[in-house]
Amino acid sequence: MPNKQKKFGQLFLIPSSLDQEVLNEFLIAEQKKQLHNLSYFIVEKEKAARKMLKKMNLATKIQELTLFTNTQQTNDSEINEMLLPILNGTSMGLLSDSGTPCIADPGNKIVAYAHKKGISVKPLVGPSSIVLSLMSSGFNGQSFIFRGYLPKKSGERFDLIKEMERDIIKSGTTQIFIETPYRNNDLLKDLLKSLDQEINLCLSIDLMTSNEKIISQSIREWIAFDDLDINKRLCIFLLN
Repeated sequence: MPNKQKKFGQLFLIPSSLDQEVLNEFLIAEQKKQLHNLSYFIVEKEKAARKMLKKMNLATKIQELTLFTNTQQTNDSEINEMLLPILNGTSMGLLSDSGTPCIADPGNKIVAYAHKKGISVKPLVGPSSIVLSLMSSGFNGQSFIFRGYLPKKSGERFDLIKEMERDIIKSGTTQIFIETPYRNNDLLKDLLKSLDQEINLCLSIDLMTSNEKIISQSIREWIAFDDLDINKRLCIFLLN
């Protein structure tokens, strides 16, 4: 008689709060029920993850949870070790530091590996700074591209900014990108200096916090705008 195939656990993709202080709810009640008995989690940074997990009111005490750290450098061998609980029948959660897992986040490697192993992946609904920014920009939501981080070198950055400008003029495709928070002001200056003044720029700043600010206007209007300090603030940039 053939052996029955071992039943795997599920991999839950858990959105987290965009507010680093986790003051607001980021999961609906039904999702909390599904996650209540989880005790294994794959996270980016343990300190940030514990803040999120505390808000979820899990059955297991925070100090008794098992957390695996995932980075851009995590390899397949390490991923296989992380997923051993699932392979042995116990479900796990994958948690981003901020917002939706696997979007501008290294979690996609975990999910890709899970699919290869035949593990069921369960995405949950929650905040995504990229989607919220696009929704609130007034820009083209039918055709858009997320560019991630722009190049650090000024020449390469300028070339990409002009490439995005051409793409907007040719096809109307919304361009979305981010920057390391302490470089935000420099990027804003580069955009205002490099882009045609009829191009539109939206900044979504500190979404879902008490300091939230969303400004969408043309480069011409931005140039005339009072100085805006976005240094060290969480910011999504959009062009259209």
